[in-house]
Amino acid sequence: MYWVVILILAVALLGPMAGLFAHVDKAAFIETMQSAQFLKALNITLLSSCGGAVFSLIIAILLARSFATHEWKLKRLQRLIILIPYLVPNFILATAYVIAWNPVTGLLNGVMPFPSRLYGLYGMTIVFGIAHAPLAFLLLEDKFKRIDNSLREAAKLSGANQTTILAKIELPLLKPTILSAFGLCFALNISAFAIPAWIGAPERAYTLTYKIYQVLQVGGSDGLPRASVFSIVLFLLSIPPLLVTGWIQRREQMFTTLSGKAAKTGGESWSKRGFMLFQIFFWVTQTFFWIAPLLCLAASTLVKPGCLQTSGISCFNDMSLKSYSYVLFDLSETHAAFWGSIVYGTLSAAIIMFVAVTTIICFSNRPLHLKTAEWLFSLPVATPGAIIALGLIVSCSGKYGLNIYNTPYIAVAAYVIKHINLAFQPLRTGYATVSRSIFEAARISGASPARVWRDIMLPILRPEVLGGFFLVLIPILGELTMSIFLTSPSFKSIGTVLFDLQDYADQSSAAALSIVLVILVLATNKLAHFLSKGKLGY
Repeated sequence: MYWVVILILAVALLGPMAGLFAHVDKAAFIETMQSAQFLKALNITLLSSCGGAVFSLIIAILLARSFATHEWKLKRLQRLIILIPYLVPNFILATAYVIAWNPVTGLLNGVMPFPSRLYGLYGMTIVFGIAHAPLAFLLLEDKFKRIDNSLREAAKLSGANQTTILAKIELPLLKPTILSAFGLCFALNISAFAIPAWIGAPERAYTLTYKIYQVLQVGGSDGLPRASVFSIVLFLLSIPPLLVTGWIQRREQMFTTLSGKAAKTGGESWSKRGFMLFQIFFWVTQTFFWIAPLLCLAASTLVKPGCLQTSGISCFNDMSLKSYSYVLFDLSETHAAFWGSIVYGTLSAAIIMFVAVTTIICFSNRPLHLKTAEWLFSLPVATPGAIIALGLIVSCSGKYGLNIYNTPYIAVAAYVIKHINLAFQPLRTGYATVSRSIFEAARISGASPARVWRDIMLPILRPEVLGGFFLVLIPILGELTMSIFLTSPSFKSIGTVLFDLQDYADQSSAAALSIVLVILVLATNKLAHFLSKGKLGY
């Protein structure tokens, strides 16, 4: 019975990808693999993804160590500032960079020039690194805190400076986490669509994800065989991070970072010079990473298009909210986008929470089944969104008896498959912290399993359920990669409309819609943090 449930989950989650791979034509596979365009796209994908992951790690290590080992006023606020590029959808960050550093019309070109050129491989690598550095920071900060402080103290007594301690003690102990962070950033980079579309495409630096979009745009359904080949390669590239993560989890005890009664974390005192240098580094990097670009994005919504480039700050004498009025009230596509993102996003989040809670309830006393379900839920996380979208197009277009193509429900299915693990993991963690004695006491008192869950467990897990709902809704509201493939006359998302506005060179409207979405995402994050009593969100 329980393995039947697992089988149903496996078919629902992995079936679309299996259908996509079954659609591959051998002749098209050989032809595509030998084409110069494919080899160039593969090379650009690997270079930008690896380079971006390395850049993310460098930023994360420099920041995470200071946040883990020192205390100061406003530390909590500065930590939130670091996480903003992660909370803001990638396509909004890319839009901000285009407005700030477009080679011809960039607002910051004369004040704070972008290193080299924004467009192309180099710029794409830098933006990848900035966009995903917060995730590496979150992973490394926790592990830096867990390092036994007596190791640092012993090294200092032996005459080692901070650089030596970092290189000889801390980084070797953090090797598993560093590899995991690199794998996560690499997987996110290869599956990204917005940054290659905004930053790479103008210089024809096409990644595999963008090539899939390009092939389908040009060839329609006739382009599916070639798109399937690109998807297979993209899927193969996503496997090594999964294998590395599994290998690390099996050997994690070899790298013990916290042990014994002598273990202490954090609390190192800053020297005045060290604190000043860190603050300068922090504010300079964060200003460049997102503060200045997002301010340019916001400023461009308040004045006439092109005014800032020609007249400078004098444009603010004629500030108006016409861009917001047009986007929110006059543009019919925006109404459809908000309806699609909010209504179908909410439906997706509700389905995700129902499946996650039901899975925990069904397999609460069956560790093997629960572990299998966890593995099934985690696999789509590492799978590029383009593959999930294409798999659903192939398998849900009537060929296998189910036809939801060109309906909003195919997007709902994609969101559920991609993001279900985001809700399942907090629920499982919360469930693991509940003592088994509660179950035993309830059963001795005559309560049935259903009543135990209804009257005891679900109220205990309410913060994870409510917070998890909004935590899942955040990436769905800002989703673009899957939505761009699944958009139809009956479904549009905020991301796809913003992409169209940017594509039609309507930067003022695109910027206004971006600011509205940023406010919506940050408010949803705050709601998730509040409802989960600080357990979820930031």
